[in-house]
Amino acid sequence: MLVGEQMKLMLISSSFPDQGRPAGLFLPELIGELNDLGVQVHVLTQNCEASRTVTEVIRKNYSITRFGWHGGDLPLIALSERKILALPLMLEFFSRAMLAGIQIARKWRPDFLLAEWLIPAGLVAMMVSDFTRTPYGARALGSDVMIAAQKPGFRQIVQLVARRASALFADGFDLCARTSELAGGKTCHFSPTSRRLAPAASSYKLKRNAGAFVCCSIGRLHPVKGQDVLVAAMKILQDRGSPVQTVLVGAGPAQKPLTEQIANLGLEDQVFLTGRIEDQDLGALLQQVDAVVIPSRSESIPLVLGEALRAGRPLVVSDVGDMRKLVSSYNLGYVVPPEEPRALADAIDQLRMHPDRSSFTSRADELLELLSVRKSAQTMVTVIAQVLAGQGSS
Repeated sequence: MLVGEQMKLMLISSSFPDQGRPAGLFLPELIGELNDLGVQVHVLTQNCEASRTVTEVIRKNYSITRFGWHGGDLPLIALSERKILALPLMLEFFSRAMLAGIQIARKWRPDFLLAEWLIPAGLVAMMVSDFTRTPYGARALGSDVMIAAQKPGFRQIVQLVARRASALFADGFDLCARTSELAGGKTCHFSPTSRRLAPAASSYKLKRNAGAFVCCSIGRLHPVKGQDVLVAAMKILQDRGSPVQTVLVGAGPAQKPLTEQIANLGLEDQVFLTGRIEDQDLGALLQQVDAVVIPSRSESIPLVLGEALRAGRPLVVSDVGDMRKLVSSYNLGYVVPPEEPRALADAIDQLRMHPDRSSFTSRADELLELLSVRKSAQTMVTVIAQVLAGQGSS
C-alpha cells in the first residue's frame, strides 16, 4: 500500500497558477505527484477574477475552491506596504479564506492542512486548524522567511505559525535552517520546488546579435531578483568590448526602472526585456541562449535553476541561499558575490571564453534527481503520515 493512500490533504496557497497567473508555477506538478501517491487534494486559494466563491473539480482526487474577495490578484505582501489603507482588504482576505477553509474541512474532512508559504497561507491554515482541530503544516518558500519575516509585525506571525505547525518543510537547505530557527528548533524537512516545462512546438526566435554570447535571466522583475545588477554588469562588458547580449524574461514592478536603466546606459542593443512569455516559448528560448544568470539579492533554490539544467545551460549565480552549495558542488558554472556588477561581468566573460562549456552540465542529472518533485511529494507524504500516526496513537 502506498504511504499516502486514502490521505486527504487541503492545500492552501495565496499564489496559484490559475487563469494565467504566473504564481506558484510548481504547484500543479506537485499536486499531480501527490495524486499519484494516493493523496486526494483540495486546493484553497483566492478568486482573482470575482468576489464570489466557486469550487471546481479538476479531475478525480483534485478540486479547487477559490474564495471570493475584492482584492483581485493583489498579493498580500504588496497590500501590507499600503499599511492602514489596505487593512480592510487584508481583513477580508483572511476572514473569507478562514470561512471557506472551515466549510471545506467540515464537509470534506481532510486529514491534514498544508500551507504553501508560512504567510499568508500558513496563518489561514493555523486559524482553520484552531476551529476544526485538523493538524496543519507549512512549507517555507523563501519570501516568507527572508522578506516577510523581517518586516515589523510579520516576524511574530511567521514565528507563531511555524512553532504551532505539526510539520515544517522548506524548499532549500539554508531555508530549512532559517525556518527551524524561527520555529524554536523544530525539525524542518527539505522539500524543493521544481517543474518541467511542457514540451511543445514553438516558433519563438531569439533576436541574436552576430557573434554575441547570449545570457538570459528569468524571473519576476523585482529588486530582490537583482536584474539591475546584471544590467550594470552588461555596461561593464560593453565598455570592455565583450560581445555579450542579455535577455531579461519576466514582468513585475521593476520593469519601468529597468527600462530606464537600460536606456540611460545606452544598452538597447545588448539588453532586451521580453515581458512574460509562455512556457513553450521559454523552453525554446533556453535552447537558444548560451548561459543562464541568476543575479538575485535573496534566493533559496529558484525554479529557473532546474529549468536551466534541463536545457543543458551553464550558470552564473549570486552567492545567496543554496546557490553556492549547489553550483559549486555539482560544477554547474560560476558563483559571484551578490550586488557586485564587476564580479558578475568577470564571471560572464570567463564563461564566454571557456573552451568547453558543456563540462558544466555533466552532473546536472544528479542534481535534478535531488530536486525532483516526486521526491518532494514523497517527503511531504511520509512526514504527514507520521504526524497522523502519532496523533492516532496518542
